[in-house]
Amino acid sequence: RDFWLVGGASNTGGAVLAHFFSGAELARLSAQIDPDRDTGLGYYPLLSPGERFPRNDPDFAGFMSPRPEDDALFLAGLFEGIAAVEATCYREIERRGGRYPTRIFSAGGGAANAVYARIRSRCLGLAVERATHGDAAIGTARLAGWVAS
Repeated sequence: RDFWLVGGASNTGGAVLAHFFSGAELARLSAQIDPDRDTGLGYYPLLSPGERFPRNDPDFAGFMSPRPEDDALFLAGLFEGIAAVEATCYREIERRGGRYPTRIFSAGGGAANAVYARIRSRCLGLAVERATHGDAAIGTARLAGWVAS
């Protein structure tokens, strides 16, 4: 049976990106990023203290510094940080008896950014592909179908 991970439980992700950049800026800056080059910034992007998964810590503040002057480099560091948190989530699922995924089909806003998908693929060590149905609500629909069957 296929497995479906609905949404992310982490407090990092799209809200962090939207805090710093508009959609147009994300597109413009993404075009300047080499997704195969590691920034070395090592961010854990959170807007305010509190994380749920992979670390359950209401006081954890994350970190997004130092912030480089180059906004494209900063965005690449945010992308890497979000992908690193995702990888940590999968490793935690594996530690608890689940399996590390071998392939990811991504839906929602992040799935539309090819640079982010390549960075995720590099950080996760596996293929990240855009789902046939890219709307984030598809996960809810699939779960409802499984429950009904």
